Amino acid sequence: MMRRQQAARLRLAWLLWLMALPALVLASASCTRSSQAAAGGHEPTAVVIFVDFSESVGGMDRTGFKREIDKLILPWLEPGDSFLIAPINDKTLTGFRPLVEAELPARPQFNGFMNNVMKFNREAKATEAKLVQVKETIRTQAGEALSKTSQARYTDIFSSLLLAEKLFSAEQRRKVLILMTDMIEDYPPYAFDRMAWAPQTTGKILRDLEGRKAIADLRGVCVYVSGVNAPTAEMATSIARFWEAYFWKAGADLHPSRYAHVLLHWPPPSTCRVWGDGGYATPGRI
Repeated sequence: MMRRQQAARLRLAWLLWLMALPALVLASASCTRSSQAAAGGHEPTAVVIFVDFSESVGGMDRTGFKREIDKLILPWLEPGDSFLIAPINDKTLTGFRPLVEAELPARPQFNGFMNNVMKFNREAKATEAKLVQVKETIRTQAGEALSKTSQARYTDIFSSLLLAEKLFSAEQRRKVLILMTDMIEDYPPYAFDRMAWAPQTTGKILRDLEGRKAIADLRGVCVYVSGVNAPTAEMATSIARFWEAYFWKAGADLHPSRYAHVLLHWPPPSTCRVWGDGGYATPGRI
């Protein structure tokens, strides 16, 4: 008699489990969709920012850079992203040290078979609170770093790009590189604002860089430039053409609309194209 009762209870428990299974699956799917909606379809992203600390970029420029970080970049960051700010100066490679570096906590994933809904909700709220805390820390540290009055003699953008290659080399997340600089390379043997730019200048510099293996591999990296400036419009155009050709060689995705005096067309696209070896046509001005 007792065995029959135990068997009946087991059958009842199994029947109840089978009846609850569709609801658990639906709850799991619903929570997954909700978490994705909360993220706005945001794919985990590694954001690297290089800020120019040379004499050609003044304090007012860096104030503008800080505003773009505060108003555009930080609000867009989501759980699972990483964030790094580094200086562009005359010791970019030899004395590299990030000014700000942070990993944003990953958003918890709900599993209807393993998780308790109330526990998951508590974890989600804790993650959001941690996210706010990390962003505020980034905001404070970025403000302190960009308010420094120290200035470097040179602007070594080429070395910053080689360092970006190293920072992104093992990265599985979407890669976004933001250059906050006037894009005037000023490090021996180059001084972009004191050169005589001719139609063949871009090709000559690129061949020299290739010979020294000094063109970064930035395939799949989405590039933004904020702070573009030059003494004359003609020089600005020549320098812009050079960087267009450079980033094509590097395999990066730098759309002309993202090369500007301010940060435009933010946030980044969901995918970044691979130029150069990726099969796209070579820019005709190289």
